[in-house]
Amino acid sequence: MAHKVQAVIFDLDGTLIDYEGASHEALEAPLLRRDKALSWDLHGKIVGTKTEDWSRTILQDVSMDPGALTPEAYVQEYLEEIKALYSKIPAWPGTLPLLRALKKAGFPMAIATSSPRISFDEKMKHHQEILDLMDAVVTGDEVARGKPAPDIFEEAARRLDRDSRRCVVFEGSPLGIAGGQAAGCLTAALPDPRFPENARRLEELRPTWMLTGGISDFKPDDLRLDCED
Repeated sequence: MAHKVQAVIFDLDGTLIDYEGASHEALEAPLLRRDKALSWDLHGKIVGTKTEDWSRTILQDVSMDPGALTPEAYVQEYLEEIKALYSKIPAWPGTLPLLRALKKAGFPMAIATSSPRISFDEKMKHHQEILDLMDAVVTGDEVARGKPAPDIFEEAARRLDRDSRRCVVFEGSPLGIAGGQAAGCLTAALPDPRFPENARRLEELRPTWMLTGGISDFKPDDLRLDCED
């Protein structure tokens, strides 16, 4: 092929599917039962993080009494709440057309998500075509360090048998973009208007592409470029 980009790696939640609305509802429900609430600003801070990290961060930020809810119990309650919402979470407009076009153009593709495998498998029951178009999947519980460490993107590139420096990472969170950059990848940022502070942080990271209009803004021909060695 005429370009040097070898593969494409996608985050899932907020990148390929519109996850954060349902996630906010599920994250807040256990807190509301204990007279606490979840702000969108706090939600924005934990986007892209592993379960053991976001549960601790939220509980600390809302000053939850450890006797009322532990991080481990919070994760379990969240998983029960979100399970009932999986069928209502849509793919973003433009997701499937882009994935089909990239597959037709011959790009290997992977998902690199901070979600644990058990929740990933549940939500993907409702997005089978997205899963079928992927050549590899890496979940957050399959790597030692979560985003912004490069581990999950390096592992995705390894499973695709590609050099991470020749991969493009699509991400909706600053932590994900930072992790992709740490792995040497080109990056395509997808800011969510519900998280204006995250949009500012994404701009500061200077991704290769800033897709303010959503994933449908990206065209496969955008990958026909020369990458510096």
